[in-house]
Amino acid sequence: MSKDIKRGLGDNQNPITESAINFVQNIYESLIAQKKHCEDAVLGKNKTVRDNAAMNSVAQINIVLKELKPWNEVIEAKLNGADIHAAPIKSSKLDIVAGSEHKFGQYIIDKEIK
Repeated sequence: MSKDIKRGLGDNQNPITESAINFVQNIYESLIAQKKHCEDAVLGKNKTVRDNAAMNSVAQINIVLKELKPWNEVIEAKLNGADIHAAPIKSSKLDIVAGSEHKFGQYIIDKEIK
């Protein structure tokens, strides 16, 4: 093995951990974009810039909430002892195991709540 290889976050970790790391990074990047829109909505140089930034801020929030909604529904259902393998939670369950973080999603589904 060459000594020129640089190691990064997630090296020598299992796929669930890597998927969870990617999930958190995506949320963080979305929040950074949200922060920028909020700052522009408050500190914009004129009303048009502030109004556009406020609309972009709302749009960014809706994107993040839409991505997190199935995760929240499954986690709440598990905490309440509901059957996540039956309707209406099943569609949310399928959403999180079909996404890019599917290994982390499957881990959440398989995890027993104590």
